Amino acid sequence: MGDRRLSYLGESYGTLIGQTYANLFPHRVRAMALDGVVDPVAATTSTEAVLASGSADTDRVFRKFLHLCEAAGPDRCALAGHGPVADRVNRFLTELRHNPMPVPSGELTYGEALTALKYSGLPDPALWPQVAAVLELAVEGDASVLDAIATGATSDQARVLLQEQGVALVCADSPAHHPAVAWPGVVRRLAAVSRIGGPPTGWINAPCASWPASSVDRYTGPWNVTTKDPILVIGTRFDPNTPLANARRGARRLGNADLLTHDGYGHLSRRDPSTCVVRATGSYLVELTTPAPGTVCPSDHLPFDPDFGQPSS
Repeated sequence: MGDRRLSYLGESYGTLIGQTYANLFPHRVRAMALDGVVDPVAATTSTEAVLASGSADTDRVFRKFLHLCEAAGPDRCALAGHGPVADRVNRFLTELRHNPMPVPSGELTYGEALTALKYSGLPDPALWPQVAAVLELAVEGDASVLDAIATGATSDQARVLLQEQGVALVCADSPAHHPAVAWPGVVRRLAAVSRIGGPPTGWINAPCASWPASSVDRYTGPWNVTTKDPILVIGTRFDPNTPLANARRGARRLGNADLLTHDGYGHLSRRDPSTCVVRATGSYLVELTTPAPGTVCPSDHLPFDPDFGQPSS
């Protein structure tokens, strides 16, 4: 870019790039905001370690999705008003695990339902009302829409445009250390970490078990550099892909970093808009002003709120 020092906003896997750059070139960092933090220690340990780290809060977020649905009521959430929401959905998933549901294209499996939830549903709370409506249809016996979402998430187009690049990066940065024959055991361990997130992430990243190449120049630490100006670390309290604990660890590990907690839902703070987070991030990137220690930013609206996504008044 020609700049003497870097100004950078990294999200999700971009936070691993940011942490790598900061530790390699600390004197070339002006401002660095990291939102949705990948734990670099887990990421450079193994494929299993980074997937387990990323799935640690997925089930917790799924429980919050069900709880917020119940609280929103049937006018805002289609799953509500028919008895306890969590009980109905969990019974549906348990039954689906043993008995795939017939759909026009064939059948919907348990793994496909988890894939739809993990990759298309939980990361974006703006979609939670639609996710609830699709789940309600499936609970009532019509799984065709849920099947269509799962089919899209596992289609050749999604694989080519989204998954293959990500898997290639994971396999290079986070070697599997397990052969293909041992991979089902890895998936079982990931499922123990997260019922919802473990199996989909485990199987989508299974190619790492037989990946034919290795990275000859990957950075594996240390991760505790002290930059001249502080790094801003942003973590969302209920993030299904990058748990808040990762942001806390990252902020503690770095020698000069401040943590901003977003009291919201979904993967990345922008998925659950917060005027407070936007202002704090803008002030930091422009003026290098960090929020006060312990700052917690609320979201503008709760998921299932009709005004979700609109600025707070």
